[in-house]
Amino acid sequence: MDLKQLECFVAVAEELNFRRAAERLSISQSALSERISALEYSVGVSLLFRTTRQVSLTQAGADFLKNVSGVLAEIDRSVESARLCSASGLKRVRVSGVDEAISMLLPPILKEFRQIWPSVIVQILETSSSNKHAQELSNQHTDIAFCRQPSNDEFVQSEFLYSEPVYLVTSLQNPLAEREILTPIDIVNEKIIGYPKHSRPILHDVLWGSFQQIDKQPNVVCEVIDKSTLMQFVGHNLGVGLVPAWVKQISPGGLKFVPYESGGKQIDLYLAYRNRGNVETVDSFIQLAKQKAAEFADLICT
Repeated sequence: MDLKQLECFVAVAEELNFRRAAERLSISQSALSERISALEYSVGVSLLFRTTRQVSLTQAGADFLKNVSGVLAEIDRSVESARLCSASGLKRVRVSGVDEAISMLLPPILKEFRQIWPSVIVQILETSSSNKHAQELSNQHTDIAFCRQPSNDEFVQSEFLYSEPVYLVTSLQNPLAEREILTPIDIVNEKIIGYPKHSRPILHDVLWGSFQQIDKQPNVVCEVIDKSTLMQFVGHNLGVGLVPAWVKQISPGGLKFVPYESGGKQIDLYLAYRNRGNVETVDSFIQLAKQKAAEFADLICT
């Protein structure tokens, strides 16, 4: 049983005439008869009474027509919905990303993107979970994602944008602010403001991994999720903390950012998107994102 057979049956049932039904479908009467016979064979019952002068529905055929008409109408609605969705996709781009991308990369991207696509709406979802980004892409809930780890499978592909070093942020009153570079040994007696592993796994691992190398444990006095909160705590001399290089750009002042020896560990940023089926506006956004990311990397890594 296939869609063409159902369409043929509906045409004959509505016209009650094979010649008119064939003309309506732009096929030959013989082809129409073959499809109706194949459908009846598949269903296992006779759907039509046929004589040389008349065509009529059997009781089973009348019941089948009612259900098939609903199925075909639903298919038509689904096709129209898909077309509308495709058309509206040109008017909407959905972006998700980690805090760095949303606060630092997205504004210059949007400024230029809106000059090219002034009527396109950009919807934004901020989350710190790279796994969440990949899932949202696969589920068609977002179109572009900035994430910390690469995501590559049959649906999603990702491109490396840049790496950035880790800094220790301290108040200007702390003697550590005078240092050129800091190691885990230098902060072993400091009160440290850390991050919970579930929300900031990379920075959490950088801190604990660097202390593991010296067989010590960091003196973590509290954990926060937001880097702005961490800087406020540091500014009030409640401790020191680790941040990626980009955070220097949003410093409230009164703080010093000192390069931290993290065993070569840096913070990566990737751009992920579906590997097929993207509309023109999404492709345009991707190209702008790559360009602005390269410019921002030059700013924070020099």
